[in-house]
Amino acid sequence: MERLLPPLKKSIILILSLIFCLPTFSQHVSQEKQLRFFLWAQTDAYPGIEQSGDDFLDLPVSRIKDLAPFIIDGMLYGWKFEYTPYDKARSVAEYFDFSPVQELTQEDLIKIGYKKPWVEDDRLNCWIEFNRTESQLFLYRTWNSIGYPHGKGTGMAPLSRGFDGIKEACKEAVKNAVREYWRTQLKNKPKEISGTVLMVEPPKIGIDSGRYKVTLDFFIETDKIKVYQTF
Repeated sequence: MERLLPPLKKSIILILSLIFCLPTFSQHVSQEKQLRFFLWAQTDAYPGIEQSGDDFLDLPVSRIKDLAPFIIDGMLYGWKFEYTPYDKARSVAEYFDFSPVQELTQEDLIKIGYKKPWVEDDRLNCWIEFNRTESQLFLYRTWNSIGYPHGKGTGMAPLSRGFDGIKEACKEAVKNAVREYWRTQLKNKPKEISGTVLMVEPPKIGIDSGRYKVTLDFFIETDKIKVYQTF
C-alpha cells in the first residue's frame, strides 16, 4: 500500500524526479538480474558545510548519487583487498586496503535508476535499481556456482564524514569479516591475506551512537596467503 503524501511533499517528489532524471523500466525482472536496494542521505548539512534554504536537497542528492555507484560496483564486480593482521610480538601494525575490481563504465552509470524519492525525518530516501547485462549476470552466476565461503561483517565510521564515512564503514566491515573468517580457518596468524569479495546482498546502513553502521554480506575469494616462516 502506498503512503499518501501532503501537497508539499508531493511537490518535493516532482522536483526530485527532475533532479534525478529518473529512467523507467518497462518490465519487472528477478532480483538476480536486477539490483534493487534502498539508500538515504541526511538533508541537514554536515558540520563545516554551508547550505542555503533553496538548495537543501542538493547535498543529499549528491550523496546518494555518489554512494549508489560505489555499492553497485561492489555487487557487480566486487572489491579487491589486502590485509596484514596486527602482530604485537613481531611489532607489525595492522593494514587493510580495498579497491574496486573494475570501475563502472559511463554506460553503467547512465543505467542507474533512482526511484520513488521522498523526504521524511530530515532524510532524503530513494530506491536504487540497476539491470545487469548478460556478461554481468554470467559473472554473478559464476561466483554463485563455485561455492565461495560467505562472509558477513559490520563496520562503523563518523557521520560527519558523509559519503567517505559510509565507504570507511564498508571497508571496516570487509576487514572484520575477512579477519573473523580466517581466524576459524588458520591456527597461526598469517603475515598477509589478499583476495576479492563480492556483495551478494544490499548493504544495511544505519546510525548508531552518532556513527554510520554498515553491515555487509558477501562471497570471499582468497587469492594468496603469506605465512611467517619463523616465530
